[in-house]
Amino acid sequence: MSKQTDYTAEEWKTVASAPIMAGLLVSISDLSGPIGMAKEAFTVVKAITDTAATTANELIKAVAEDIRSRGGKPELPTLPQDRAAVNKMLIERCKQAVELVAKKSPAEAEEYKRWLLSLAQKTAEASKEGGFLGIGGTLVSDEESHAVDNLASALGMSAKA
Repeated sequence: MSKQTDYTAEEWKTVASAPIMAGLLVSISDLSGPIGMAKEAFTVVKAITDTAATTANELIKAVAEDIRSRGGKPELPTLPQDRAAVNKMLIERCKQAVELVAKKSPAEAEEYKRWLLSLAQKTAEASKEGGFLGIGGTLVSDEESHAVDNLASALGMSAKA
């Protein structure tokens, strides 16, 4: 089992920011207005802290504690202005985080990948897209579903897992 001290400061920043990046990837794939964005941000942070309370995985607990101690705001890189470039960068950073975990603790990598993907899916389901004043719309938009699928593919997983 790996822990924060097994990583350099820069590596830990990558590993600890990936859960928020997985949620952000979905949020920016289909901007749902200020209320929807707030719901999605709250959902990903709550899912992170809820997981920490129920998992036996020490790495996930340490990452969740790090995010909680920062008030849900890990250090994120400067994001490009172009949405496609942002999506690509967020996916690449999540992939880098998984690679770091796999290198330091191969036994934890699969669960960490599943966790990132589950956070993306929970973010997608946090707020209805479309509709008017909460009436109508769809739980997960095509853009959000596509973002989750792209993340799953980059991590070598199926989004349906």
